[in-house]
Amino acid sequence: MDENIIKEHAAGHGQATVAGDFKTAGRDLTPEAVEQAPGVMKAMPKDLSDSDVTSVEKDGDAYVAVIVYSGGDESIEVASRWEEREGRPRIVDLKVL
Repeated sequence: MDENIIKEHAAGHGQATVAGDFKTAGRDLTPEAVEQAPGVMKAMPKDLSDSDVTSVEKDGDAYVAVIVYSGGDESIEVASRWEEREGRPRIVDLKVL
């Protein structure tokens, strides 16, 4: 895993979330992150229209990607912690910043 791979996966995850394709977005989540997802989704703008990966930083063996989700006049930042699981990058932790 490297920063570019994580940025690519995070961008795809954000695009799937904006599109309402939660089946695709959900494939990125580990069981731990699935438990956190409802609280994060509740904080999302109601008319979600865009996502933008604003940073990816290495943190030990993991990477933390920050995605800004926006819609209407609202936006939030979500930090997602990515680790290699089952041979590919997956989100192990989610939180609204």
